[in-house]
Amino acid sequence: MVTSFLSNSIEVQQAKQAVEARYGSQPDSPADFAELSLHIKKATSKDISPDTLSRLWGYKKGYTHVRSSVIEILNAYARAEEESDFVYQIAVKADNLQPGQKIRIAWLPDRTAVLEYTGDCRWRVVDVINSKLHVGDTFSCRVIAQGQPLIADNLRTANQNYEGYTIGGKNGLTSVELI
Repeated sequence: MVTSFLSNSIEVQQAKQAVEARYGSQPDSPADFAELSLHIKKATSKDISPDTLSRLWGYKKGYTHVRSSVIEILNAYARAEEESDFVYQIAVKADNLQPGQKIRIAWLPDRTAVLEYTGDCRWRVVDVINSKLHVGDTFSCRVIAQGQPLIADNLRTANQNYEGYTIGGKNGLTSVELI
């Protein structure tokens, strides 16, 4: 019985291609891996962490072997017949917005931010309370959903840049509303 495959094996490559076909694109950012992890969980009731997915797709280094159970879950996701769009309770999708529209988000313990959509899945912080974020910070994100952490790709601050930054990581966002 095979318990693992080399990460560059044909089995792994085929599973990744099938997942990309179902997902609709090649995941290539922390937000993509977080979203894909949720899609897989919804379709299969099995967990694969965003970190595992990011190593599997080569975004993070250090993944020479892939457990056969991971390949089985990826293949189950690729074959699942239900709709691939993850259904969120309350969500704002960048694809549905026009530049200039704003949303207010909140997360525990008492943090809030107003975000302005600037186009091309980019956001700018225009107001913030009790957070490490600052007015003027910018980041990319396709979906901002209540109950889920916000994974901010390419967060640009006055002093630092982050590839992936998580907002509301422990409990997710407590509120997401268009304003």
